[in-house]
Formats: sequence, structure tokens, C-alpha cells
Amino acid sequence: MFVLLLALWLIFSGGVTLAGLALGAAVAGLVTLFCARFLGYDSRRFYRGLIELPDALRYLALLLKEMVREGFLVIGWIWRKKPPEPTLVRFTSTLDKEMLRVLVANSITLTPGTYTVKLEGKEYAVHALDDSFQPGIEYSAFFRMAKKLEER
Repeated sequence: MFVLLLALWLIFSGGVTLAGLALGAAVAGLVTLFCARFLGYDSRRFYRGLIELPDALRYLALLLKEMVREGFLVIGWIWRKKPPEPTLVRFTSTLDKEMLRVLVANSITLTPGTYTVKLEGKEYAVHALDDSFQPGIEYSAFFRMAKKLEER
């Protein structure tokens, strides 16, 4: 955190001078100490988060891809004017970490045509716009990627 704060200080200060570097180091050090003392900042957790950043970016890219793909499927339903046959899909997840289960539930909700109605423990209830959205929800790319993240 100290290094990032110091880098931000130097970027926003507009130039690198010895006085600016010393003042930036002092401010960055005080902010880092304050965060560690009063806000529970842990540098190991912060750097672990930086290491996991590429995985998070891959998940975000997957989410965006699925949102666009499913959006076109929903647009197809609108253009065809075929009445959808909504369905409620219930299944159990194999994910152990609650944070990842919630992430997947929110990802399903953000994807057009599906909505996570309920997440209780490992049990999901997902409303699908049509029966064609139902097959494979529990084996979707979101669950596969979340499983890989969990195994790390």
C-alpha cells in the first residue's frame, strides 16, 4: 500500500523532486500506518488481492461476454414474438466458499434472461425466461471459473 500511495503522490504532484519525494513518503507512510492501526489493513491480504487480479479480470471478461451473448438471445425472443415459457430451476452448487456462491448468483442475475430468486446455503433457485435457458445453468461457465478460483 505504501508503494502505491507513494506512486500516486508522485503522479499527481506533476514532477519528481527530492522535497516532493520526501513529503510523499511521509504522507504515504502516515496513511499506511493509520490504515493498519485503525482500519485493520493487512498488507498480506492486499498483495494477495493484487496476485488474484488477473483471475478477477478474466471473470469480469466472462461476465461481459455472457451478458452480451444472452442479451442477443433475449432480443431474438422479442423479435420472434414467440411467448416465452418461464421456468424455475433448482439445483445445488458444489462451491464451498460463500463469497463465490454469491458472486455466481449475482452473475446469473446480471445475465439477461435469468434471475437468481433464492440462494440458501448451496441451494440455488433461478428463474429462466424460457425453457431453452434452463439446460446447463448449474454447469455454466460461471460455476466452472468460480470452481477454479476456489481451488487456488
